[in-house]
Amino acid sequence: MGIDDQNKLVNAGFQIIRKDDYPSPRIKFCTGRNGSWKTYKKFETKAERDRAFALLLKDEKIISD
Repeated sequence: MGIDDQNKLVNAGFQIIRKDDYPSPRIKFCTGRNGSWKTYKKFETKAERDRAFALLLKDEKIISD
């Protein structure tokens, strides 16, 4: 998904999230500003992060990158 596509989705009211492992397990979200991503939440383990990620994806306005 390109930056233009991300911006369109964010402007339409969607939130785009992705998993990240460096420097620690976390979930990031797209800010809608030129492909910028910010940390949504940090986790102690990947399993904890993956469970939270799955819960977030149940919301119809949240999509995975």
